[in-house]
Amino acid sequence: MKKILLLVFLVLVIGGILYFLTSVKSNSTVWKYDKKIAVPLKVTSGKNNDATIGDLKTNGVYVVLPKGTFDTDTAIELKTPDKVPNYIKSEMTPLGSPIEISAGDKPIRLNEKIKITMAYDPVMVPKDIEVKKIRVLYYDGASWESLRPVSVDLEKSQVVFESYHFSVFGLNQVGDETKITENWIKSAAFDKTLRKGLNKKSDYITNQIIDMTLKKLGISDESTKGKILADILKDDGYADIVKAYASGDIVDGGQKVAALCGSKIVELVPKSILSKALNSVAGSSGDIAAAGKALGNIEAGQYKDAAKIIGEQIADKFLVVTAGKIAVQVVGAQIESWKNAEVEAAFQAYKNGANGAFWGYNVDKKDFDAVWIQMKGASRQLEIEAIVKENEIRKEAGMPTLTEKEEDSVRATVKESYRTQFATRIEKDAEIKKEEENLRTMVEAFQKADFFYGALAPAGLDKGLNYENTLDVLSHFMNKMMNDTNRFELSTKEGLIMDKAISVSDIVQGARIFFSLPDGKKKYGEYLKSRFGINLYPKLSDIAGTWENGSMTVTDVIFSDEFKKAIEEGAKGIEESIPGKTISESEGCDFSKIYEEVNKMKGKAMPISFSLFPSGETGGSMMFSSGGKDQKPLPFTYSGGVIQASMTESGATGVISMIISQDATGYSADGSMNISYKNDMIKIKASITASKGKSK
Repeated sequence: MKKILLLVFLVLVIGGILYFLTSVKSNSTVWKYDKKIAVPLKVTSGKNNDATIGDLKTNGVYVVLPKGTFDTDTAIELKTPDKVPNYIKSEMTPLGSPIEISAGDKPIRLNEKIKITMAYDPVMVPKDIEVKKIRVLYYDGASWESLRPVSVDLEKSQVVFESYHFSVFGLNQVGDETKITENWIKSAAFDKTLRKGLNKKSDYITNQIIDMTLKKLGISDESTKGKILADILKDDGYADIVKAYASGDIVDGGQKVAALCGSKIVELVPKSILSKALNSVAGSSGDIAAAGKALGNIEAGQYKDAAKIIGEQIADKFLVVTAGKIAVQVVGAQIESWKNAEVEAAFQAYKNGANGAFWGYNVDKKDFDAVWIQMKGASRQLEIEAIVKENEIRKEAGMPTLTEKEEDSVRATVKESYRTQFATRIEKDAEIKKEEENLRTMVEAFQKADFFYGALAPAGLDKGLNYENTLDVLSHFMNKMMNDTNRFELSTKEGLIMDKAISVSDIVQGARIFFSLPDGKKKYGEYLKSRFGINLYPKLSDIAGTWENGSMTVTDVIFSDEFKKAIEEGAKGIEESIPGKTISESEGCDFSKIYEEVNKMKGKAMPISFSLFPSGETGGSMMFSSGGKDQKPLPFTYSGGVIQASMTESGATGVISMIISQDATGYSADGSMNISYKNDMIKIKASITASKGKSK
């Protein structure tokens, strides 16, 4: 009997395994293609020379390797591989031949980003295909992954993408978006979890204030700075600082940091060094007088009074606000960078280890230093962006740009910040997984409601967005509605109004109203009033004043056919300036240069600030500043929680629209700026976010 049962068990198990294997095999498809590059192409790329390889017409691919891609001259090979791993037919439809770029047995992580243009046969794709459906394929050593290209030209049947590593690449027409959705969910879940870690921003501001205060005192010793920072972070009073930043009050939080900083400087810096530093303080007469007074207090043994002067006068409000602005921009950009596939890949290599196939990494599990080194150009770009952002705010504040030594300090800070973020992501795994489930529930609900491609999608939801950007918008809306209703748990129950949770069906309905035209935002406020009894929008008098913690990101740049034709013909003649850029030549502007410069703006965040001066409850004057440029007064209207303003400058018109919402700690603004240049010759779309703490 036992033998019979064992036999049955084996039959069932083996049958199950065979079924699994055959089902996998049936779903796994061989990629069939022509060998467009029969004989491998070769070129030398090095530190001092630009190099190109391939020909679009002949080979279907063209690769640009900028100088510095490698430290020394390196032989590069481009070919059509003999065979590639199978793909899952339901997930993708490969377009044309794959390519393989290699450098022999040399490392395949690169110092500079290479640019790859691939062509595909237009016969292989539907005529009405959307740009968002065409992706780049990359084999990571275990499966094919879809990556977003830099651009897709449906007329020329060409796709442009960039990479910091060599590998096997191909083009893909997206089928089932499940895999793309899952990748987005994991990235978005961590993004939200990390943003909750407000102490990261607090730590960065604290580090900035200590650094600037010591610099004002002429103390440059890094070990002293490290001791002061460590002591502040473990001080009982630091919890109040985190709360202040959580409420959006950078000035209050910064002044609390400065006070702690003053006391720690007096406590930890040797008296002889501090006395010498105070004696040599330069700057305004106020700074010199404050330093002299603090020195007198130290000589008299009145250390608390000396600490108060250092914290309140030497670390003055101007320094505190500037340090806060730098932290908001730099830390915000770091969190945003997790949407970058390169950062995500670096984390996966850190979490799991990698043997060379995965994005070119060859590292042991949790070896952050090795990952950071092997990121090469990608990690250097993160450092450069942090330096640029800090210098932008320093320039706006009238401060000198970073010295070479200070830039090195920023680089070290960026590296350590990412080290902390990588470790935090693993530590908060359970919290992230819970957020992933919420996002998965949200996506399924919006898919069921036909928000992505169907005719039932609300008219105000931008159809020009790619799939992930649409997910970003809907996720942002979910968070907004949770904040608006003060309900931060998600429920699949329908029809019920709960105290702490909100039904996903209510979120879908709220989104359908919010993104409807022409007055969806106003109707959304009415919906919250009728459904939950909530008055959403604050009075204009409540939100008057300065909003300093703003950011504007260009999301799309659209060029007219007339403009594209001008580029092809090499035409010149525009003499006006493009918003945010001034490109002038004596004989007019080079259209191709305009194209290049405006495209550089895409995806980049710039700091903004604005002040509201009401003339009543429905409007007034706004002073708006972007990219550190001088503010310009604009008339604005305020209705249904929406601020709207328009501007005209140098042949360009811009329309600003921001939705104002509030919670217990302060106010937030979310909206857009749409710019049209010379009757829609160039159209620029940008998203805007800003916050303002409530007055105490």
